[in-house]
Amino acid sequence: MTVNPDDIWRKIKILEGRDKKLIDELRAALINNIELSKLFVIFKYVKQLIKENKSIRIFDYGCGGGQLLTYLRVLGYTNLTGIDVKSQEEIDKLNKLHSNMGFDTCVFYTYNGTSLPFDDSSFDVIISQQVIEHVHNIEKYFLECERVLSPTGKILLDFPHRLVPFDTHTRMWFVHYFPISVRNYFYNKYRNNRASDYRKTLNLKSMFFYNKLLNNSFSTIVNMTSDRIKDFTYRGHYEGNTKLRIFIDKLVNLPIIGVYLRKVMSTLANSTLIVSK
Repeated sequence: MTVNPDDIWRKIKILEGRDKKLIDELRAALINNIELSKLFVIFKYVKQLIKENKSIRIFDYGCGGGQLLTYLRVLGYTNLTGIDVKSQEEIDKLNKLHSNMGFDTCVFYTYNGTSLPFDDSSFDVIISQQVIEHVHNIEKYFLECERVLSPTGKILLDFPHRLVPFDTHTRMWFVHYFPISVRNYFYNKYRNNRASDYRKTLNLKSMFFYNKLLNNSFSTIVNMTSDRIKDFTYRGHYEGNTKLRIFIDKLVNLPIIGVYLRKVMSTLANSTLIVSK
């Protein structure tokens, strides 16, 4: 029977990492069934950049709950750092979780959301997954990426933008296409959730805006969005209509037609970029 790594990860978090058998099961699931994880798509590009160098300096800029770095650590990668605007208490819990799993060094840090507490050229790979849509000073975010990235390093950016029709944060279609006053009306009327003030947390911009800022600090931007659409797998983690997804997969992999279709879809899908100095 195939095992979903994300299911094991949830059990590990509940038990605060104290069950060695679960950790061994997670390692086996990652080796044999990583395609079942919701992180599979992003994980594939991370492995492409890492190239099996398990001591490479990896930085998760906006690490959230630490799932990606935990997966990498379970697989033997040793030089990992994650940062988020979470409270120190939340960050301490993530580090304690790793300690309980048998990993001794501190991995996770909190910061002020502006300046990173790391020296220049501290990292070889920077991962930014579903982060910059929440950043309000995006120029500063990219400048900090450029500062802490090594001269030969790479950045993996994965994020939604203004043209993506469905916003997964609010679970609403097209609302972010409208001016801020109209968006606020719908947020207030249909998403009255004090724990998630979307007016403050979402800052979706156009791809033109992001590319312009990136070109100011970096020499190379490779758009992997079309490639991601072509290779997308829906096994185990796709939340939409599976039959429709299978049909779309067949269309985007057709000769010639599929190439143009992927280009069109790329303008309306989350962007995946690999950036270097």
